[in-house]
Order: sequence, then structure tokens, then C-alpha cells
Amino acid sequence: MNPFINQSLAELRSKSIRTFRQGGGSRPHVCLVSAAGHKAVLKDYHACDPWFARLLAPLLAAREARALRLLDDVVRVPRLLSTPDRRSLLIQYLPAQPLLKVDAVVDWEPFFRDLRQLLETIHARGVAHSDLRSPNNTLLDAAGRPVIVDFVASVQRGRPWNLPGKWLFQAFSRADRDAIAKLKRHVAPELLTDAERALLTRRGPLERSARWLGRGVRNVTRKLFTGGG
Repeated sequence: MNPFINQSLAELRSKSIRTFRQGGGSRPHVCLVSAAGHKAVLKDYHACDPWFARLLAPLLAAREARALRLLDDVVRVPRLLSTPDRRSLLIQYLPAQPLLKVDAVVDWEPFFRDLRQLLETIHARGVAHSDLRSPNNTLLDAAGRPVIVDFVASVQRGRPWNLPGKWLFQAFSRADRDAIAKLKRHVAPELLTDAERALLTRRGPLERSARWLGRGVRNVTRKLFTGGG
């Protein structure tokens, strides 16, 4: 039985045993909570600056919650356990390490093969992650398998009549697949194919636009809602 069911945000906060990321500005507080031998991850947007927490945090929390519900039974994607309120999420804890913090010897070839298969499953459920270029969102578990986390920037497949939404989903799904080459460059450059090396030397219009838009949105929201934090 899940010991966290029906617990309030205040009760969950009191069970924190480790901080993964200190909240502030536009960043939620992320911590590990523990009860009755079970662990979970609490993502708490109340720690953001007040205007950001009031206006944008509920939208971000809802978007990630929708994505995790679509991926509820996908292995090595954390499950959504509850939404204590409109600005917080309680997520399954999957023990794993960010790729850039792994100091053990890893057989990277099967890891990246499994990562591609995991991405195919995620895309088949109608979710594009959209932020896999950040190496902190792809983790390695104790068995050497990939774990994908942090779906706050995810894009969902549009309905059949929503042609712009479908196009965006396909574009960001392609960006997810392209991000594998960037991850390889960080941890196993010897595995890069010729096509992946060519991909890394150019920046297509989608990536340029996404980077420009992402920077612009972050800068505007930080100035408007966080005092620049």
C-alpha cells in the first residue's frame, strides 16, 4: 500500500530526507520523501518566486502530470503518485544517477540501444520529452539501463484535426531522437555514427528556433515573475 496516499503537502514536506534541488526563481524545490520504507520525489513549485508560483506553476505542474498519466505503465519512467495541490507533484522514486555523474565502468552500447527503444515507447504513447539535450534528464540505473525524468517541457500529440499540434509533436519527437547523439558525445563519443557526427556539426532551423524561443521565454518569465532569478 502506498503510504503517501491522501497526505497533504505539509505532511509530505515533513518527510523530506534529501534535497535534490533547492527551489527559487523559476525552479521548483525537488526533494526525496520517505515513509514506512517507501520513497518518492516531491516537486514543489511553492518554492518559486511568488508571481511565478501563482501564475505559471499550476500550468507547468498540470502539463507534467498529464504526460506522466499517459506514460503510467512505461517501465523506467517514474509514475505520478499524486498531486497534493495545483503547484506540486509527488512522483515515483527510481534510484538512478545522471549520466554525467556516473563514475563506474558502463557498457554504453546496450544503454543507448535501450534508450532508443524507451523513446519509441514514450512517443508511441503520444508524448515527446522535448528536453533530453539536458544530460540531467536521462539517468542510469544500477542495472545500466536508461531512466527518463522531468517531463515538464513535454509536448503531447495533437488530435487528428490539430495539424499544428501534430507537426509540433513530430518535430519535438525528432529532437528527442537527435538528442541521443549529444548524450553519446558526452559519455561515449566512440559510439557516434557518421550520421550522428554530421548531425552534431550542424544546427537545423528547428533547433535554432527552439533554442531562441526557449531562451526568450525563460528570460521574459524570469524578469516578469521572478525578479530575474
